[in-house]
Amino acid sequence: MNCNVVELKPAKVIGMVYQGKGESGEIHAMWEVFNVRYKEVANPDLFKFYGLCYGYQDGGAFSYMSGVGIVAGDNKVTEIPSGMSLQEIPGGKYAVFTFKDDITKIGLFWNEIYQKGIPEHQLKPLNGMTFELYDERFEENGTVDIYIPIV
Repeated sequence: MNCNVVELKPAKVIGMVYQGKGESGEIHAMWEVFNVRYKEVANPDLFKFYGLCYGYQDGGAFSYMSGVGIVAGDNKVTEIPSGMSLQEIPGGKYAVFTFKDDITKIGLFWNEIYQKGIPEHQLKPLNGMTFELYDERFEENGTVDIYIPIV
């Protein structure tokens, strides 16, 4: 399983948030709504859409944001559309695994990262925000990068 290690600067993301276990298609349904509503975000970076995973709880619940990045030069976020919120991706070191398959199989790929990829590359993941980056490659051929914070 291929993996690249990168150093990222913090990035701001505005989007819609789901909280739960993601067992009944809620995340996919939220993306369908957000894919229409992202146009309400001021200064979106249309080449950076994110699926942020954070706030993990015992029992398997977590928060998931479908969001769009804010243009790098725009450090001030003055308005957040109704029903959306702002999150910041922490800067730091990340392991990046690239998914290229039917998007309905991305959950299986996440499992493979933790069961195979992390041990294979002897990585030490941090307990923090993980995320999917949907850039222009997703529209072209279904490619998504998955970022895991590491020591």
